[in-house]
Amino acid sequence: MLVPSRTLNFQLSTPNFLLSTFNSQLPLSQNYHPIVYTRLRQLFAAGDWEALIAYLEGLSNAHFRSAGNMIGERLLSNVTGDVFWEVARRLIAWQPKAFTVTMAKAATPRLVAGTLSFSDAGFLQLAAYLSSDERIIDRQKLLLQWLPIISEPQTMERLFDLLHVSEPRRRVDFLLRTDGLTSAFVLLRTLRFEEHDREYLTNVCRQLLRRTSTLSSGHAGSLFFNLASLLRTYFDLPDLRGTFSLALQPYELSRLDTDFDTFCRIVTKV
Repeated sequence: MLVPSRTLNFQLSTPNFLLSTFNSQLPLSQNYHPIVYTRLRQLFAAGDWEALIAYLEGLSNAHFRSAGNMIGERLLSNVTGDVFWEVARRLIAWQPKAFTVTMAKAATPRLVAGTLSFSDAGFLQLAAYLSSDERIIDRQKLLLQWLPIISEPQTMERLFDLLHVSEPRRRVDFLLRTDGLTSAFVLLRTLRFEEHDREYLTNVCRQLLRRTSTLSSGHAGSLFFNLASLLRTYFDLPDLRGTFSLALQPYELSRLDTDFDTFCRIVTKV
């Protein structure tokens, strides 16, 4: 049931000197405080985001952390996409250290489920806000959280564009930290812009092999090893030493960087 705005405004005008008494009476639970949750629900129902920030600002450190958890894990799970991105943008702008990762994690299951999209107008507004050099760390946090869940290469490349990571070597830095076939394919496509620098390409392959050696045997380890082998052949890197079992025919190389299905079939060959 929605709380009338007049009642909300009265409740939110609680003097600051009363907040310390209120905070001391809250139960000590890591992720849930019924009193805080009730107030947060009222603020969300009213859509009063300035009042939300004012309320959060008055909480103790412990209750502020709990409020952040409840916003991310509970309150943002069912709101519309417009509301989600509006709250995310306002909270990240206000307290980026506290809320950038929280908002990224809250968005992750909804992005996977399709109830949020990087094409949403609200996300485009958030991305535009984060375009300044002062926000580079926030953009990095979002990318590290979201790249692993992306299944379409075009979506991954678009996210890089939207979050203003256009320089190929910066993209490679992120892709080397991301598991999965999508990131492997985008890595190949990105490295084409560096094909003139054999030394750099060889170093990238060596990083992939080091990742292989640090992982236990399994899909991820074999993927990195096969990817290094594929890149060695694709870019003709004779200085990359090792015993590589992935054999590629000349005709297989022609569509590797344009056909994701072909790439997946070849790079996963044993």
